[in-house]
Amino acid sequence: MENAYPGQINAKRSAALRDHIYADYKVRTVQSGQMFEKAKSVLPGGVSGNLRFFPPYPLYMTSGRGSQVTDIDGNRYIDCFSANGPLLLGHSHPALMKALDNGHDYGLLPLNPPVMIECAELVKEIVPCAERVRFLNTGTEAVMTAVRYARAYTGKQKILKFHGHYHGQQDQFLFGMGADRALFSAGVPDDSITSTLVCPYNDIESVRQSLETDGNIAAVILDPAMHAGGLWGSQRDFLVELRETTQQKGVLLIFDEVITGCRLALGGAQEYFRVVPDLVTMAKALGAGEKLAVVAGSEAVMSVVDPLASKGTPRVFQSGTVNDGSVALSVACAALREYQKLSSAGEYERLEMRAEKLQAGIMSAFDAHGINCQVNGISSMLQLYIAPEPVTFDSSQKLDMSFVQLFYLALINEGVLLSVPTSNHIYLSFAHSDNDVDKILDAVQVVLNRYDFAGSIL
Repeated sequence: MENAYPGQINAKRSAALRDHIYADYKVRTVQSGQMFEKAKSVLPGGVSGNLRFFPPYPLYMTSGRGSQVTDIDGNRYIDCFSANGPLLLGHSHPALMKALDNGHDYGLLPLNPPVMIECAELVKEIVPCAERVRFLNTGTEAVMTAVRYARAYTGKQKILKFHGHYHGQQDQFLFGMGADRALFSAGVPDDSITSTLVCPYNDIESVRQSLETDGNIAAVILDPAMHAGGLWGSQRDFLVELRETTQQKGVLLIFDEVITGCRLALGGAQEYFRVVPDLVTMAKALGAGEKLAVVAGSEAVMSVVDPLASKGTPRVFQSGTVNDGSVALSVACAALREYQKLSSAGEYERLEMRAEKLQAGIMSAFDAHGINCQVNGISSMLQLYIAPEPVTFDSSQKLDMSFVQLFYLALINEGVLLSVPTSNHIYLSFAHSDNDVDKILDAVQVVLNRYDFAGSIL
């Protein structure tokens, strides 16, 4: 079909499209609608995390097995949201369920359980930069801790991040998601971001200029997938030059691999791009759904938190009652061993091929209906844009994403949770089969035939 999308939306037809999708959704998910009315009386928006809400109301799930989840109405969905990324092995993987049971043998909070050492040894074996390891609960905590280590080790105060990179919910990083320094959240004091500098990503000259003109920068931090800003990924040449430049300037390099760790490759982005940072943060796939995060790095940098470090070493305080729950550690050990087996069997490459098939199939289906669709991808992750011209990071900030959100909701009506509509994060897992990908692409065709997306665009 000739491309018929110049980028303007017919408001009347768009409203009709929305109403059609909403009506079908409400018929399919009656009990979720009832649960929403109950939940919003005790939970703001009826959820416990902003991304989990989407209009007209969110789904409420009861179980997950393999690549599928089931909602309280009994509807089953192929799940590509994967709890926003951690379920790289899918839902209820047998090895993880066994580890979950075994982990309870420790009790809830034993002091220094041996499984803590076992898990740290696995991280050290898998992750290139990991000479020493500390455990925490969340990616936000891991990033907060890593930058504190960097400041202590270097004696400098500032951190350099990049536009479009998300580093958790600490005030000092909740800004710069777009091409400016705009705050990402209300409630963040203006002065909390004064020690955080921002540069355009993949622009080594901008970094060099910042490091040359400001001698108080302790570390450069980045997400190698550039996930929050649209999944634009990294240029290896840039990472190589960034590694060389930071070393020359005595500045630490931190890879925030909360998303990419164990997902881009067994050893994460460090293995995928063959560039080794000073520190790494990990979470999501590390715990495979359990609450666990890591800061790992060189022995020298990690010495700042070592009670046995030599006299004169800067002392960072880092502790917490539930830094390293024994159940989470047991599950992480099982997950890491599974990733090792999958890597040895070539399954990472096959998973990436499935993602590429899904990526190409979605774009082809939209093109057949005369709609320009761009799907960004890196490894097993995808993000989708509907726009009249090729999308860049800068132009993506100005896009109306309502059509993408309606597309995801329409797929829910066909038994595919490709993404939570308010998220635009698609994650394939090792539990997804070629047949799952075929079913998803069949559902995409059904949605584009049933709902008048093309007719809503002038």
